[in-house]
Amino acid sequence: MFDVGMGVVRPYASGRIGIGEISSIHDDADGETLITVTYDDGAVKVYTENCVMKNLGRRIIVTETPL
Repeated sequence: MFDVGMGVVRPYASGRIGIGEISSIHDDADGETLITVTYDDGAVKVYTENCVMKNLGRRIIVTETPL
């Protein structure tokens, strides 16, 4: 469902908007899929695939192309 290079928009309660790109997708030692997002401000966040799916369209927006 998600691929490296897809764009990510993450609006925060403070009104700030994080814009980034999926830079890595991999499984951890427990078999959980982890999605690493590198944001334009240099921040790097790692989300579980479950977290992204639960928040898709509400707190996390994923686009087919980088923004």
